[in-house]
Amino acid sequence: MRDVSFDLPESAVIGLIGPNGSGKSTLLNIIAGLEKPTSGIVKLDGKRIDNLRANRVVRYGLVKTHQIPKPFSNMTARENVAVAVLYGRRNIHSPRPALEEAHSILALVGMESKRDVAADRLTVQEKKKVELARAIATGASILLLDEVFAGLSPGELKASIQLFRKLHDELRFSVLVVEHVMRAVLTLSQKVMVLEEGRIIATGSPDEVVHDEKVIQAYLGSKNPAA
Repeated sequence: MRDVSFDLPESAVIGLIGPNGSGKSTLLNIIAGLEKPTSGIVKLDGKRIDNLRANRVVRYGLVKTHQIPKPFSNMTARENVAVAVLYGRRNIHSPRPALEEAHSILALVGMESKRDVAADRLTVQEKKKVELARAIATGASILLLDEVFAGLSPGELKASIQLFRKLHDELRFSVLVVEHVMRAVLTLSQKVMVLEEGRIIATGSPDEVVHDEKVIQAYLGSKNPAA
């Protein structure tokens, strides 16, 4: 990362796009405390957090999803989400209320009927929903979403976009979303940043970004990326 600086306002959705290897996932990992920056700082509500372990960052209200969902395969969907409840900032420390809260959150993401299914028996889309449910279950006000729409069929993508909008309208969390599925990132983001070789080369509204010549040359390669 070089000279990357931005703010994530309350309840905002910011998209982060760029070529493979441009540093998108690295940036999310640094913000989430999974990697340490060699220079610069990360602040949450005015408090410096780049010197904290990832689990402490979660307790301050910021959580990152995995690009490839990594549920506990021998646990049910509900048990997976309950773990996030217990180790987040909801101040719930007993298994029974954690499982009850997990049930409610799974219902929120449309996974109530799969709550008692082992994670290794879930489809890719269902695992992605559990991953999102786990992030919400921590009680975080800021979500870092790493390609949550990747690998979905057109029908699944449409349903996932609708679900995201519903959750955002209800919970009003802030989001930084890394995504290669342009339809999703351009539809959901109020602002888009474009990263190339560790630097921000463009920032603006989705419409401004897709018509930026630097972005077209570096990443999009087309003037109709959302088609």
